[in-house]
This record gives sequence, structure tokens and C-alpha cells, in this order.
Amino acid sequence: PHGVRVSRREGPDRWHVDVQVAVRRGHRALDVARAVTTAVGAAVAGSVPPSVRVTVTHLV
Repeated sequence: PHGVRVSRREGPDRWHVDVQVAVRRGHRALDVARAVTTAVGAAVAGSVPPSVRVTVTHLV
């Protein structure tokens, strides 16, 4: 399954964002994962930076 899960933890990395995506053939999975990580960081700008994990689950 693809999607986004956000959870709150104890400790310095209080927020954890887990993103699962499908990548279109012809695109590098690493580049897509980095772009998603950057986008998540920008989306929560102004708060404590979250811990972000991006998983590429499929190539389509």
C-alpha cells in the first residue's frame, strides 16, 4: 500500500513521517525519494524537523 503515515514519538525526533510511493519507470528511485524527503521538510517548516522515511514500493 502507498501512502503517508505520521506518528508522534518520545525524544528529540518527536514526529516521524513514513511515506510509501510508487515510482514511474524512467525516474531514479533515489532522486524521487530525496525529492519527497525535501518536500516533507518544507511542508512542516517552522516546526521541529521530523524524522522522515521514504520507501519506494513499486515501479510503474
